[in-house]
Amino acid sequence: MDQSSEEMNRFVDEIFEPLKTNDLDLEKTLIVYMESNRNAKLSAETLHIHINTLYQRLKKIEKRLNIELDDPEDILKIQLACHLMNNF
Repeated sequence: MDQSSEEMNRFVDEIFEPLKTNDLDLEKTLIVYMESNRNAKLSAETLHIHINTLYQRLKKIEKRLNIELDDPEDILKIQLACHLMNNF
C-alpha cells in the first residue's frame, strides 16, 4: 500500500470510526443521507425509518464527528470520505 492509499484510509477511518456503534447504524445513515443528496425524506424512506428518527440520528452524527451538516466545508469532507470509501 502506498502512502496516498494509507492517507486515504486514515481519512476515511477518521470520519467513520466514531460512527461505529452497537445501538444505531449511524455509518449507514450518514452514507444514505449523503447518497440521497441530503434529502431527509428520501433518506428516511430508504432506511425504512421515521423522519424524526433520521433527524435524531443526524444530530448524533454531528455530535460524534463534531461537525454541522449544514456547513459546506463539513459536507465536502463527508462527501469526500463517502466517495473514497465507495471507490477505493
